[in-house]
Amino acid sequence: MSRFNEMKGIFGLLPTPYDADGEVLERDLRAAADFCCMSGQHGIVWPVMVGEFYFLGEDERIRHLETVMDEVGGRLPVVFGCSGVSVSQVVLFARAAQERRADSIIAMAPARTDASIAMDMYRRMADVFDGPIMVQNADMYAPLRGEQVAQLVDEIPQVEYVKEERQPGPKHIAEVYSMVGDRVKCIFGGAGGKFLPDELNRGALGCMPACELADVLVKIYDVWQGGDRERAREIHRRLLPLINLETHPFMRYILKRRGVFTSLEERTPPGALALDEADRREISTLLEAIEGEVMGFPFEGDE
Repeated sequence: MSRFNEMKGIFGLLPTPYDADGEVLERDLRAAADFCCMSGQHGIVWPVMVGEFYFLGEDERIRHLETVMDEVGGRLPVVFGCSGVSVSQVVLFARAAQERRADSIIAMAPARTDASIAMDMYRRMADVFDGPIMVQNADMYAPLRGEQVAQLVDEIPQVEYVKEERQPGPKHIAEVYSMVGDRVKCIFGGAGGKFLPDELNRGALGCMPACELADVLVKIYDVWQGGDRERAREIHRRLLPLINLETHPFMRYILKRRGVFTSLEERTPPGALALDEADRREISTLLEAIEGEVMGFPFEGDE
């Protein structure tokens, strides 16, 4: 079903933008999807943890899948996040992705479930979605052992991708790669790209970070794949302090400085995560170290 035979590289995760009334701000969501396309990223994923899927109603989530797909217009693969509060809701989203011809789907098992429920969830997703399915394997949501991931790959033809997020990520990527590396098209890392060089060294062929600085990770990925691993590590060392600061307010702030978002609104109060003046000064200082690596969309002055 997917228009893309193989998906790998840096897939940007879209934060969900809101207006002052807490409604999804379609203009900014479209701008973020276009930003991923225009800044060299290899794919788009929405909504997962970065997109705050847990704050989105079923109707608005499906409606804005259509928004993202319309804006992208086939320029990049669009992976629809189907995680939900129940397995039946995950299946509902998988069916919606099938009907709207999303290129792929990804999901974690609902909270307070176990590995057997997670494995059955992927089987049920495959019953309603005939495109490639991505297993999202995270510590907090019924994590699967490497042999259980291998079992899913053996059982379900659509399971062609794995996002391995159990920590420490690189070691678990190596575990999964040793079992299914020759039978899946890509193992993606997570953690915002914090461990990207080590993940690539252990069998990953991609990563799924928040999109606001993902074009710098594209640069690192391309340099690494081109063979200059020390240069890739040097760029990564300059980016890492910014990754370590990443929160939802941080993502929105960077996207606004890059001319992508117009709004910094949150759907719930950010509390201690809200950026203060000292935070913004520190971010500005750290951005200076990578401004030569961005692919367009320069960091404008602070608001």
